[in-house]
Amino acid sequence: MKLLVVAATFPEIKPLILSLGHSEAKEFSIKKIHYHQLSIDILITGVGLMHTAYFMGKVLANNTYNLALQFGIAGSFRKEIAPGMTVNVVEEVVADLGAEDRENFLDVTELHLLPPDQFPYNTGKLLNTTPDSAYGVAAIKKVKGISVNKVHGYQYSIDKTISKYQPDIESMEGAAFFYACLMEHVPFLQIRAISNYIEDRNKDRWNIPLAVENLNKIALKIIHNYSAKLTENIFSE
Repeated sequence: MKLLVVAATFPEIKPLILSLGHSEAKEFSIKKIHYHQLSIDILITGVGLMHTAYFMGKVLANNTYNLALQFGIAGSFRKEIAPGMTVNVVEEVVADLGAEDRENFLDVTELHLLPPDQFPYNTGKLLNTTPDSAYGVAAIKKVKGISVNKVHGYQYSIDKTISKYQPDIESMEGAAFFYACLMEHVPFLQIRAISNYIEDRNKDRWNIPLAVENLNKIALKIIHNYSAKLTENIFSE
């Protein structure tokens, strides 16, 4: 079985890579790992939608995967989704692709530049219907994500974004990962851990170490679970 593990930066998944018996993975590159019955490609895309889209397209054009996993940290719009929590992102929207119209923002569907139900979109959204129960993450909270090139850090724009999209979390790569996997019909999961609330920017209130710790615990659990099920199936044949 072949897995693709995707992250924007190496530090976000460094504990996972160490747990798999390796020491590093370089940005803008693929590292190949063998773990029990699994062949795992680790892809470090760099930050943002553009880098993620390019490297996802490149890797999926040359490889076939049984499952793609994106791991990363994120900001939360909801007080009940607190720093340190891990979430399963099941919906994505690119929330800054469009045009300003005075104080309003018109996205590409509202500008009639993208049919809202053109594959892989569903009413302008990218949806993940991969059954999570098969990968040991059914208990993780499912959330709606937006992806942006400019993260929010000003209450006025935060309020406008919440009013328009009702998002739970925000990242800079999720929608590009969703789009590539949906277009290539690759089963996938996007798992993130919350590092901060989305509010007037104040990094003193962030907790990136806790987010990375909790993210990597779940990441290793998913890979262990997948490997165990594969071994179980081999011996039951």
